[in-house]
Amino acid sequence: MRKSLPHRLLAPGLLALATSACANVPADAGFSGISEVVSSRTGAAPVWPRTDAGRAEAMAAADEILAGRVGMDEAVALAFLSSPRLQAELEELGIARAELVSALLPPNPFVEVTRPARGNLLELEVSASLLDFLFWPQRARAGRAGMEAAQARATASLAEAAAEVRIAFIDHVAARQALDLYRQAEAAGQAAQLAAEALFDAGNIAQVDYDRQRQFAAQMIAERMKAEAEIGPTREHLVAVLGLTAEQAEKLQLAPRLPSPGEAPLDSERLVRAAMSDSLQLAAAEADLKQLAASRGVRNVGALLGDLEFGASFERDGSWSDESYTLGFSLPVDLGIAGRQRVASEFRQAMQTLQQTRLDSLADVRSAAQRAESARALALFHRDVSLPVSAEVFDGVVRDFNAMQIGMFELLQARRERVDAGRDYLDAVAAYWRSHADLERHVRVSEFEAADMAETGHIHPPEENDPAGMEPGHQQHEGHGH
Repeated sequence: MRKSLPHRLLAPGLLALATSACANVPADAGFSGISEVVSSRTGAAPVWPRTDAGRAEAMAAADEILAGRVGMDEAVALAFLSSPRLQAELEELGIARAELVSALLPPNPFVEVTRPARGNLLELEVSASLLDFLFWPQRARAGRAGMEAAQARATASLAEAAAEVRIAFIDHVAARQALDLYRQAEAAGQAAQLAAEALFDAGNIAQVDYDRQRQFAAQMIAERMKAEAEIGPTREHLVAVLGLTAEQAEKLQLAPRLPSPGEAPLDSERLVRAAMSDSLQLAAAEADLKQLAASRGVRNVGALLGDLEFGASFERDGSWSDESYTLGFSLPVDLGIAGRQRVASEFRQAMQTLQQTRLDSLADVRSAAQRAESARALALFHRDVSLPVSAEVFDGVVRDFNAMQIGMFELLQARRERVDAGRDYLDAVAAYWRSHADLERHVRVSEFEAADMAETGHIHPPEENDPAGMEPGHQQHEGHGH
């Protein structure tokens, strides 16, 4: 009897080599390395639970964060634990690992067994793609390049997600601060209106002055209503970005204020150089190009031959006999010209995409650094100059009003300017942190800041407890004699 077909066609040495290569593929698809890079960039370590036990640990860790006050860094850590979108994107690593394992193994043969209804004849046909066998090493290299590209994309995606979380956090906390500001102003306006009403009833102020005070109170109510309308949408967006369930969202307690920017200016030039030399977005684009290049040769040959198939047929009628072998291929009528042109165009496209990514990254980093530095300087100017000056002006106007040296119009204008100064400061702080988050898509900004900025989520806010200067008791004297 002849040797059985498996002994004829299978190469035990090659199978052993393929098995050894598969064993060297990390079970976590390289996620541990990704986690280290992302943690150093964002201040939080991502997780990728793939078992029930792992998911339970992630939920427990999320509950631990939710048990305390959540700042910007904690919000990022929470999203890494809870966001279904991020977990779905990380599954691309598992898909890339499976494709790599398939590329490392020999091509799958196609086996067909035929037995007539009568007689003892048994026919066995085996075929396989000869191109896959010939380009087995190239397929393995392309598989590894695909794995590396998936890892680079996952790393960049997690950094992008961290920035999105920070911006959602900033938007919601800034909305809450604005609401607090206008609630103070509304309370002050209502108290001032009551005082003005008493003065008007006593005949000490004119109707127009009383109406102006009523108008200011109404404006502050409208401003408070506008600020209140921002709370719900910004919170819903934050909860969605964090990936929280309704039960988890009920536990979410955020830091009450955005931290004040650091005193030292950002080192923009160092930021730009660091971002361009170690950009995760650029690394992802370069990995995509390498993946395309690794498969370029195989695809060019495939464009010419289509599919090259080797087959063997064996018949048995008591013993194996009548062996026959076939070699077949499809020959494109255009001799593979269109296919090779497609491969060449895709490669040039990837190169141009990489070049544009470099330009975009450079522009993004420079723009974000410029916006952050401008907003930082403006926020500190408002904190150190505008707010104190507006407070002194307001106090002086109140004294002059009580001394009957100025009228209601000047008092209300000073109060309005005090509210505006508080809002200008808040807007500048929020603009700084949004630009800060944009920068951290590319580079860890805290490495280039002063020591007191090392933990961006825990910087003490400015000393002003009442940035609008609008405490309800801070009103004109009711005995005004106008």
